[in-house]
This record gives sequence, structure tokens and C-alpha cells, in this order.
Amino acid sequence: MYNLDGKLHAADERTIHPDNRAFRYGEGLFETIRLHKGIMPLFDLHWERLTRSLPALYFELPVHFTKEYLKNELLQLAKRNQALDAARMRVMIFKGEGGIWEKPTANFRYLLQCWPLEQNEFSMNENGLDIGLFPDGRKACDAFSNFKTNNYFLYALAAQYAKTKKWNECIVLNQFNRICDTTIANIFFVKNKTIYTPALAEGCVAGVMRTYLLHALTVNGLTVEETACTPEQLLDADELFLTNAMSGLRWVKRFNEKQYLPELAPQVFQQIIKPLFP
Repeated sequence: MYNLDGKLHAADERTIHPDNRAFRYGEGLFETIRLHKGIMPLFDLHWERLTRSLPALYFELPVHFTKEYLKNELLQLAKRNQALDAARMRVMIFKGEGGIWEKPTANFRYLLQCWPLEQNEFSMNENGLDIGLFPDGRKACDAFSNFKTNNYFLYALAAQYAKTKKWNECIVLNQFNRICDTTIANIFFVKNKTIYTPALAEGCVAGVMRTYLLHALTVNGLTVEETACTPEQLLDADELFLTNAMSGLRWVKRFNEKQYLPELAPQVFQQIIKPLFP
């Protein structure tokens, strides 16, 4: 089942109009939320990012669509899909039908989806990831680059490219040929016990796990810096790991010909991320 504008529909029921602006232009936003044993530990950060992004894209948030309303709708959908124990939840906000110069038929619509997860235990990857660079596109550093928009074309192409190389993930560069992020995660690297991650000005998505970690790492006495970084700095790093709301943290085994071992990443996962998902 999925929820479209507050109404439940069977998974195979088609309800989107062919003139929908999200379908035509990729106009909209989305959030991917992990549900763990009936709770969504990072929900407040998801809500903050969503409501911060909506005005910039000319969405009008309805009065009834509050944080508690959305949370309840998601939990009810998970219950209906028998997925309260462990699930991937997706929130998509979009507009109605119309051309780019036309007023849309609606300024706010929403689609909620839910997929049960086979593994309900939250753990770090045993086998490190093999990653590389996407050579064919660059992400702009602009007023919209930190949002999770429905226009995911560059990331989708990078993921397809990674498959041809048999990589687990793919790094996307920004317009200055510096590190931005990966197809579904933010990237962190460690050098001399200091943790670095691309600054928001570098065009990366403002990931909720990234936001959480930047604060929690400092609270736990670890040094973390937001910066601009190059592929060469990653090759010189002691350690690489990727973060997102679904997987938490995944360590990288190889980037190009450089190989890494997980030294600080397990500590970060066990002390800072794992307690979110007991």
C-alpha cells in the first residue's frame, strides 16, 4: 500500500496524472527515513530539512500538514504494510499538473511509500565498499544543491556508471572538480585522527546523518571539519566512510587503487550511530 494525499492505494494502482510536474520536470522534494522498531530516530532532522527546503521551491505547506501529522501518517502506513519493526519510508512532496509557465493545479501534494527491511538489526558493513569517481557530469554549487530534490538525474547516471565498473558506490564531483558526495550518501575522510567532510558550499546534499554526526562527533571529543577537498586528498587519507539515514555508516575499502582499513569508523558507529537504533 501507499499513501497519496492521505488516501491509501494498492501498490499496483496507478494514480499520477501524465501532466504531473514532478513527472515532467522533476519538480519536488523527497526524504528517505528509516523506521526501526516503531520509531524514526532522525525524524526531527528530516522534518527540519523538509520544511526548510519547501519555501525555496515555492511550495505552500498546508496548515494541517504538521510534523506530528506526517509522523502519524507514516506509522499508519508502516502498520498497514506490516513493517513497523524495520522499514524504509519515503516521503515525496510535489505539485499538481501544468506546464512550467502555468500555475499548477495544486501547490502541495504528497506521496508516502513503505518497504519492509529483511534485516531489522542495525549494523556496520562487514565488507568494505569499492568506490570510484563519476567522470561524465558535475553538480552545481547553487541555492538548491543541498536539497533532496526529485531531479536526481546526475546521481542516477553515476549509479549506472558504478554498476558498469562493479563498484558499490560512486563519488560525484562539483563544478570545481572537488568532492561533492556520492549517489546516496555523504562522504567523510580521516587524516591524522581528524575527520573531514565536504562543506555544504561544495554542493553536497545536506544529509540528516551528516547533520547529526557533525554535532555528535564534537560532543564525543572527536575533531571534525567541514572543508573543500579534492580526489587527491581522499587518496592521501587514512580512512574513508559514507553516511546516510538508512545505512548509518559504511566504511570504504578501496578508492581507485588506494586501500583503507576501518580504524575510527567502527568507533563512530558503535558510540554515536548505533545508540540511535537500539
